[in-house]
Amino acid sequence: MKKFWAYISNGKFFVGTTGQTVYLFDENGNEINRFKDIKYGYNAMFSPDGKFFIVKSTEGRLAVYSLETFSLIKKFRFSKVDSSQDDGFCFSEDGKYFINVERQGDALHSAISVYKTDDFSRVSQWLFEENGMIRYIEFDDTAKEYYVFGVNRGDQLHGFVAKYKDNMIVDKVKITKNEYDFYTSYMSLKMMGFTEKAYEWSYIDCELEQLKSMNHSLAKLYNSKK
Repeated sequence: MKKFWAYISNGKFFVGTTGQTVYLFDENGNEINRFKDIKYGYNAMFSPDGKFFIVKSTEGRLAVYSLETFSLIKKFRFSKVDSSQDDGFCFSEDGKYFINVERQGDALHSAISVYKTDDFSRVSQWLFEENGMIRYIEFDDTAKEYYVFGVNRGDQLHGFVAKYKDNMIVDKVKITKNEYDFYTSYMSLKMMGFTEKAYEWSYIDCELEQLKSMNHSLAKLYNSKK
């Protein structure tokens, strides 16, 4: 699937993104539908209950598609910042909430917003007011906790990994520059399904097949620093 930036599966369906078109396939690879509702949509994710999937645009929009009717449910702008919106997102374990890392105010300031998945109304937003950015958020099934990954600016640039709890980041731990550079590319590739196209544009010094077998996570990075 060289033409897709992202190509992901939940075991029953496949979703492929080109940036301009979103393709939906069945488990046998037969095309069910294609959508052109969202531009610059590169990342996608299935809901835990398998009823819908979400596509995120780098220009600050989200599109939600039904896996029951194979149609667009909702599309909305989550930020007035219409560039650099390529940060991570995840669902809560029960699927009732969607948690999105966003650029709010300008492209250099991060926020974490939480949306109810029954109507995608925003229920909370936490602004990262430090001098830096959050890049990815991930829920760990084993620890039952959320972990975030980002970078602080200041006298010296440094990456960090931390827990996200009660609308704030806690227990922040510094990571090395090499770790930051690696995980910045690795987490992006992981979200996109380790596609060849995404790999070609990454800055990671490791073979694609090796990356697929690594099974890294933000929880593992966090625990390795404690």
